[in-house]
Amino acid sequence: MKRIFSSPGVALVAGLCLRLFFVLRYPANSGDTVLYEQMASNWLLHHVYAMDVGGQITPVDLRMPGYPIFLAIVYAITGKSGDGAHLWLMLAQVVVDLFSCVLIAGLAAILALMVSEQAPARRVFVAGIWLAALCPFTANYTAVTLTEVFAIFFTAAALIPLSLMIGRTRNNGWLFIKRAWWRANNYRYLAATVALLVGICTLFRPESPLLLLVAWIVLAVILLL
Repeated sequence: MKRIFSSPGVALVAGLCLRLFFVLRYPANSGDTVLYEQMASNWLLHHVYAMDVGGQITPVDLRMPGYPIFLAIVYAITGKSGDGAHLWLMLAQVVVDLFSCVLIAGLAAILALMVSEQAPARRVFVAGIWLAALCPFTANYTAVTLTEVFAIFFTAAALIPLSLMIGRTRNNGWLFIKRAWWRANNYRYLAATVALLVGICTLFRPESPLLLLVAWIVLAVILLL
């Protein structure tokens, strides 16, 4: 039993089962579903970021383009659109959300190492991946046509290089950073990665740049103290 709960792979399988339960048993639409579907379909068929208004294809800027792009890609790959593509869309979101679980667990391990270099990083990673994989409050978003799955993914991804930057600023880095892993000894690469990931996240959620504001405040306080 201990081996089961200490395995990240088992945690991901459990998370997959939970998400498939939501997808197959409780698939849902939201008020924004029609908007996203029309924008994606018009973009794919007519190469215009638009909606059908009064029977006319009308360019709009009601939503960020990231999620309609994702829908258009799914439509193009499956050859289906609207309700016919919902299952494929949700399965794709399940895959993205499981990757988010891995990122969240990695972030938890990094934060543990920020407290102490002797922290049991693997145990923290395993605990983090179990908590992320079995959290119903985020898993249920895989069964809805909304941007939350991608917002979680890119936010978690951006927080990892940001945490590495803070770690380097505070104590000259940990062992795996001192080896110049992924050029982590250079702030510019980490800062550029954070900016890129937040920029992509902004294509899904317009409030995403607030993360950069918070990062600026935290780093300013650390550097000034």
